[in-house]
Amino acid sequence: MRENYKKGLPILMICLVAVLSCTAVLAATTEVHIIKYGPDRTTILAEKTVTYQWMEQNLPVYGDGLTHYYHQGPVFLDDANPDREQELRWNVAEDKNVQEKDMGAVKGTDLKDLCILVGGMSPGDEVKIKASDGFIKSFAYENVFMPPARQGPMVITWYHDTDGYVPDYRTGMRLVFFADNATNPWNIHAFGNNDWRESSLPEYWYYFQQGDQKYPTTTGLSVQSVSEIFIYTNSSVQKEPAPGAITAPAPAPTRAGISPFALAGALAGCIILGSHMQKRG
Repeated sequence: MRENYKKGLPILMICLVAVLSCTAVLAATTEVHIIKYGPDRTTILAEKTVTYQWMEQNLPVYGDGLTHYYHQGPVFLDDANPDREQELRWNVAEDKNVQEKDMGAVKGTDLKDLCILVGGMSPGDEVKIKASDGFIKSFAYENVFMPPARQGPMVITWYHDTDGYVPDYRTGMRLVFFADNATNPWNIHAFGNNDWRESSLPEYWYYFQQGDQKYPTTTGLSVQSVSEIFIYTNSSVQKEPAPGAITAPAPAPTRAGISPFALAGALAGCIILGSHMQKRG
């Protein structure tokens, strides 16, 4: 019996790894779960789950499917003078590694409008945007509710002009900053590294690290496959959700189209297969 178990164990492990790998691969999400926490960062004050279809039908749509939006990648320039080097990398002119970072002619929903569904935010609050693989980026109240034009609204995009809607839009739902077109030489809607430096506090800046070198970039702020939005409030007064806020729709698969029931079924199949292996031995 022990020998039979040993023969079946590798099969079970392979099945388990295969099942878990399916859920770990980043895939487009089709709904987002929004939660607002109290000052203790544990108590849930309000929560909702909404699909991209509901967003399109019930909230203002940002983007026209024709206008392209860009972020800026790292600028790999060095200089013996540290101050000069920093200015080169922040690239005030916004003329390097921008056109290469085309996010597409996307459409989506303002993060602010999603936050309002669970009571909104107040000065001092923070929001965390979480991807289906666990990647998280944090942002301040001001950047969500009072964004300067050079930063633009923070939009959770669910449509791409080439791919169509999620899940065909494979990196959606994706956080894209709808910056204005005022600070680059091509007159395009580009969210540059210096735009973010001028719009946010240093603790929210993002860097691409290469060895001991740090290069500012805004592409790293563009969270892909957004699945959850967490609001952490510092206020003891809870704001009520906006009037007419819709009850959360029925649950739907959010990661690679796999539901908990499908996952349970796959695991059960692995167990049965292992049992058969033992009997055959």
